[in-house]
Amino acid sequence: MVLNIATWLYYVRMNAIFPELLYLGPFIAPVILRLVAATAFLLYAKNVWGVSKKGKVLAVKEALFGLCLLGGFLVQIVAPLGILVILGRGIWLGADAPKRRWVESILLIGILLTLTLTGAGALAIDLPY
Repeated sequence: MVLNIATWLYYVRMNAIFPELLYLGPFIAPVILRLVAATAFLLYAKNVWGVSKKGKVLAVKEALFGLCLLGGFLVQIVAPLGILVILGRGIWLGADAPKRRWVESILLIGILLTLTLTGAGALAIDLPY
């Protein structure tokens, strides 16, 4: 009898190492993503603050986005606006913009897209549950 991969996967089931965490995943995962995105926005706002007058306006916007994400307030509205701000940073600040790696921007856009689709998660002001 030949044992192919599909048969093997049917009979051998991989158990989760921590099965009780599977129930917490939908509630806690968006919180972790929110905290990461909020930290990124707040740190970038700190870096942009002293650049120019336009930099101060952008820093206030990004700090406000970071605080909203941190508290879980209007997450599904702030996340798409945050994507627009990330994409428009170079246009807004021009040559004065502090350099950010493309990888960071792509990951932050991915996190914000996920938060747009899933919502704020647990420990938020605007609970979708």
